[in-house]
Amino acid sequence: PALKSRDAQNRILHAWKAGPQTVALRKQLEAMRDGGVYVLHIPMAPYRCPPGPYERVCQVADYFKRAKPRSKILVLDSNPDITSKKGLFLQSWNGVYKGMIDYRPNSEITDVDVKGMTVKLQFENVKGDVLNVVPPQRAGDIALKAGLITANQRWCGIDWLTSESTAVKGIHVLGDATLAAPAMPKSASMANQHGKICAGAVVALLKDRPVFSTPVIMNACYSFVDGRTAMHVTSVHKYDPAQKTMVPVKGAGGVSDKASEEEGTFGWGWAKNIWADTLS
Repeated sequence: PALKSRDAQNRILHAWKAGPQTVALRKQLEAMRDGGVYVLHIPMAPYRCPPGPYERVCQVADYFKRAKPRSKILVLDSNPDITSKKGLFLQSWNGVYKGMIDYRPNSEITDVDVKGMTVKLQFENVKGDVLNVVPPQRAGDIALKAGLITANQRWCGIDWLTSESTAVKGIHVLGDATLAAPAMPKSASMANQHGKICAGAVVALLKDRPVFSTPVIMNACYSFVDGRTAMHVTSVHKYDPAQKTMVPVKGAGGVSDKASEEEGTFGWGWAKNIWADTLS
């Protein structure tokens, strides 16, 4: 409840959307004393970019290792375990960042004390010098106001052949706002693929033609553990007419063995390509 106030939101950031808040979080970390504690709270899945919080931990650890070596990171995860690339992140946390990161699963937040810079959990209170609370997430207000949210008061059900809302005909929903198909992450790569299915379907519907009935889409996600080293996970999803949803293709996709500078190069290449493809 305390995070509903404007003052609290300015002091305890989510920084889950690139822009002023991520810049402000950087300034908070730069201003933090060496030996201070950065606290990151992760909401219960699903949320946008499953590996994102753990990648942030790595990036902050990389900065602390270079600039504030006495500082620590406390990760309060609402989930029972690391939700994405667990083994790969633990390689870094127990390797180059050994001793810097305290990971605590099943740590769901109940409130914050802004003046005391304290996160209140169900069974304990945790103090920090910089608090970064990523809140539970849902489809945007526009989806709520349009009556598109159908599941758990959070997500929008869609027809996976057209991306058309199951609640309101003629409106198409993409990306993070959707009620995800089995094992489908809320990622930029998936949103890009959703857009292509939707565009093709809209053209077909406008021309009174049948939509493509067997779409296959893929997800790729790179996570950087420092400024140059990264690892990836990929998956492939196809439409199952019996279940009327997208399902993962067994044996397709994969995950890195370890983070490397070579994968960091691949990661930047992937990013530039998807930016060009999505924004052109």
